[in-house]
Amino acid sequence: MGCYRALTMLKHMEKFQSVSSVSGGTWGTSIYMFGATFKGSPVSNTELLGTPLNPPDCTLARLQEAVPAIASGIVEGDSDKILAELGVEFLGREWEVWPHVMSRWLYRYFDDLKSFDNYTAVDAAQIAKIKEQNPQLEKKPFLSMRADRRTQAYTMCCTMLSPEGRLATESNAVSLQMAANRTGSPFYPDNAQVKYQKAPICPCDKCCYKCCTITRTVGGGFVESFAFGGEAPNAKGQMGGQGVKVGAPAKPFALPYMAGMSSWAPGGVMDSSAVLGELGNLRQKYWPVTSPHLPKAQKALMYEFGDGGLIDNSGVLCQLQRGAPKFVWIATAWSAFSTTYDWANATVENFDPIAAGVVDQLYVLFGYNTTSEGYFYANDQVFEKDLLLPMCKELRALALLGKPAVLKKTMRVLPNEWWGIVGNCEVEYIIIYLQACQDFQKALPAETQAEIAKGSDGMFNNFPIYSTTGNNSGDALGLTTPQVNLLAAQAQYSVVVNAALFNELLGSYPDQTDV
Repeated sequence: MGCYRALTMLKHMEKFQSVSSVSGGTWGTSIYMFGATFKGSPVSNTELLGTPLNPPDCTLARLQEAVPAIASGIVEGDSDKILAELGVEFLGREWEVWPHVMSRWLYRYFDDLKSFDNYTAVDAAQIAKIKEQNPQLEKKPFLSMRADRRTQAYTMCCTMLSPEGRLATESNAVSLQMAANRTGSPFYPDNAQVKYQKAPICPCDKCCYKCCTITRTVGGGFVESFAFGGEAPNAKGQMGGQGVKVGAPAKPFALPYMAGMSSWAPGGVMDSSAVLGELGNLRQKYWPVTSPHLPKAQKALMYEFGDGGLIDNSGVLCQLQRGAPKFVWIATAWSAFSTTYDWANATVENFDPIAAGVVDQLYVLFGYNTTSEGYFYANDQVFEKDLLLPMCKELRALALLGKPAVLKKTMRVLPNEWWGIVGNCEVEYIIIYLQACQDFQKALPAETQAEIAKGSDGMFNNFPIYSTTGNNSGDALGLTTPQVNLLAAQAQYSVVVNAALFNELLGSYPDQTDV
């Protein structure tokens, strides 16, 4: 929210042709892209993102004022209560709990966004075309993007794990990309089919089920989102094209399902057990788009889905699939750089990014992998491995100097057949990497600095790298109003003080001098 606010102040936000989000990033970005009304009334950009909040203005009183609309659902302190209520309501259908958390908690003040009745489309013209071709939908409600966002392609990323009862691995998990107008996976992983073995009852028994495999095509293209989740078309139709008749989904693929699938972090671990996956993983019917290369028709199977961060937590790879020459990467780190790692003696050959406290969304794009269960990063490399350590040293050096960890880089993209990335080209990007920023903190009012210094005994426990869950007792998912406002202020500051970098990447406007 703070980064978007600053980019809007610099008049850069409107320049982005494409926006992608993953996991918790989808929570805020989906509201930014779709939220046209708030508490029943039209909502402006300023109301969504908030007015500029500079460090000297961050008094405790100001930080306790209402958060901008984007964050309004997460500061009520009631996520534990909502989780408990939904756990009872959906007993026996636990996979419905998380999408309904999105609806009742995150989107609570956005009536159109929280509805499970709404199909999605980009604009009125697309809705009219859909209804003309599908008269049975004439009276059905649709959610469209904000009028001022419709020129920007917006993609929410999740991980397509495996068919129900099958095991997701680094050799078959792929990215599912969801948008107002289309949902699917654009390429075949490694330009080939994948195999799924039977999921074990207990994750420790995986080796006992390797003989029980099925082979499937995944990827190959998209279906319009209003039609996602139904049965596959006939063999000719599955090859793609316009006007293909597909099976109607049992219910609309509504935004709370998209946001839920994008942010369902336990999905990878739960998929490793047939029992856990059946119990709680989000699911939709899925069929691929076939082609002369992989022509065999495939019936729809019920697939399990998980957080987009299980396969790429950056959102960068789906942009490289589309050939983006420039991008801004908001890397919301969940850990700080290690203060005990031997940075002085680290070399390209011995560098251990995990021990150094580097976040996975960064190091996996350079060919490093994780040891964590339920993550599928083995196929993510798009940059030369020996470039990571120098970049991390630059980011860390900025943090040690008290500056925002913001860098502009130019790198060569490596070909990646798993993701369908052609590569062999250069990209320019800016990374905004979340770390503590002493220059920002020193510019805060004394009372706010004192409150931060209290650590877990104060209002800003873990600032600025709040815990993903459980940062505040009794509110597993939420943050407080002051916590949100202060973090957004740091994000805004990090972008604005680096305005020259953003102008260099994106071009400047003559009237930016007052920012």
